[in-house]
Amino acid sequence: MVLDNIDIVLVEPRGPGNVGSTARALKNFGMSRLVVVNGPRLNHPQATAMAVKAGDLLRSARTTEALPEAIADATFVIATTAKRRYRLPTLRPREAGERIVEQAARGRVAILFGREDHGLDDAELRLAHETIAIETAPGCRALNISQAVLLIAYEVWLAAGSRGAVADSDPGRLITADMRHRLESELLDTLKDVGIMHDGNDIACEQSIQRLMTLGPMQTRDSRVLFALARRIRELMRSMDHPDR
Repeated sequence: MVLDNIDIVLVEPRGPGNVGSTARALKNFGMSRLVVVNGPRLNHPQATAMAVKAGDLLRSARTTEALPEAIADATFVIATTAKRRYRLPTLRPREAGERIVEQAARGRVAILFGREDHGLDDAELRLAHETIAIETAPGCRALNISQAVLLIAYEVWLAAGSRGAVADSDPGRLITADMRHRLESELLDTLKDVGIMHDGNDIACEQSIQRLMTLGPMQTRDSRVLFALARRIRELMRSMDHPDR
């Protein structure tokens, strides 16, 4: 089932009741993978009280201290945001549900939900390929985390039921978030070695590479070409600096 390939990631939730309510929302719509980053203890009485008939999800939830660890094996990352981001494609929940199911048929998907008071920061959003914005009435824009999870989980559940659980064709293996991070580092090191990246433009170069890496899920065979290219360029640069070697 594609739903088994989807991780719901809560980033630094403060309220144990929200974590319990999230577990219940996932159980309502056939999802079972919950990841909590630097959050409250999952056996807190408020969490267990709110996780009606979903105590097993709390007990099986994965906990991490940092977001990169939580999404290390994800091939597609999508983040929720209160406003549209001009550097990332921003989808409505119905569109996002279909996109998530499509990508879950190819690999592991991570859906990121931010803190109760200010959501995800810019650095965390840069880890995502796309974002989801939930439109609300102007007079009350704030959504409780578990409410947002419920809404997205419902759309994913509908999309999974209508589209099925199998990809139409074999797309090849996709790189994980951890592999993407290593490729970004390799490319940035190469830009430094050839003199393209320097103190005056280092931030702009980092942002450009990050945008390229989040244009869409990348196949491992394509990443191998980029890894090989970067390493070959660095080898040539070293041989030019030390021609006697």
